[in-house]
Parts: sequence; structure tokens; C-alpha cells
Amino acid sequence: MKKFFFVVAALLMGLTACQNTTAPAEAQGADESVVTTGKIAYFYIDQVVNEYKFAIDQQAAFQAEYDKATKKLTATESAIQKDYTKLQNKVVELQDKVNKVLITRANAETEMQKLQAEEMKIQERINAHQQEAQKVANELAEKEMVVNNQIVNNIYEYVGKLNADLRYDIVLSSQTVGGPIINANPALDITAEIVAGLNASYTK
Repeated sequence: MKKFFFVVAALLMGLTACQNTTAPAEAQGADESVVTTGKIAYFYIDQVVNEYKFAIDQQAAFQAEYDKATKKLTATESAIQKDYTKLQNKVVELQDKVNKVLITRANAETEMQKLQAEEMKIQERINAHQQEAQKVANELAEKEMVVNNQIVNNIYEYVGKLNADLRYDIVLSSQTVGGPIINANPALDITAEIVAGLNASYTK
């Protein structure tokens, strides 16, 4: 589910600094007694998401639901296509009988009306299927967004707690490849600490 991760990563790229959540930002900025430490920390968000048990479980659950919904929609579509193919064959057979004069015109018209009625029913099934597919797509997109936001919120809150004592002036988030952090001191990398803390606090 690469798409799943990229959405989470995009949401979290805005997480560039974490301050004490118990004190308003305005008050901290106005307090001249606040002493900066000069310390900076960073973490790799893609690694956090890949190793965070909550994210792994939620991703697996979403994928299972996605696969189940897709399988059901595909089965319905296949059944409709099968019935439509049968209808086309009936039309060809009827036309062949008419051409060979193997059926009276009156009977041919009766049969054609029946086939037209079948076609209308199939079209109704197609319309209903399209509406259902759109409904399912919307529901899955909403659920995916909720899960993404839950992951983002959990990570955001944990980093805030981790830096509640303002041991770091700023905490940066990046990606292992293509992120804003190109080269940095590994000693400033708190990815493993964040993963360990998140997983320790996670219960199914």
C-alpha cells in the first residue's frame, strides 16, 4: 500500500517542530527567561510508519477490507458482463432466424421485445453497480483518511510528549530518501526512540 504511506508522509512533513503542549506558544515566545539549548533532533517518518505496530495493523486491516470490497465488485461486474454476452448471443441468433426465415415476423417481434426487456434490466443492474462502486470507493477513501489521521495524530502527540521538557529546540521530520535532511549527525537521529516509544504504548 505505497499510496497509504505517501499520504501519511505528506501529512507529517509539516511536523517540523514540537513544543511543550502544556504551555501556549505565545507565552513561551514572550517569556524572555526561556533558554534555548541549541539542540536539534530529527526522525525519518517513513521508517517510523513502517515499524509502528499500530500503523502496520491498521494498514493490514484496511488492505483486507479493500480486497474484500474489490472482490465483491469484480464478481458483480463479471456476472453482469456474462449475462450481457448471453443477451448479445440471443440477438444474433434471432437475427439469423429472421434472415433465414425460420421464424414468423410476429414471433420475431415478440422475441425482440423480450430481449429489449432483458437489456433494460441489465442496464439497471449496470447503473446500480456503478452507484455501489462509487459509494464503496468514497467509503474506503474516508476510512483511509481516518486511519492516516490517526497515525499522524499518534506520532505528533508522542513527539510532543517526548520533547515536553524542551530538550530539543526543534524536531525535524524527513524521509530516508528524497527528504529535506540530506546529511546529518546520526547522534541527532531519534527515529528508533520514537518507534520504541510508540510501540510500547500501543495495545491492540
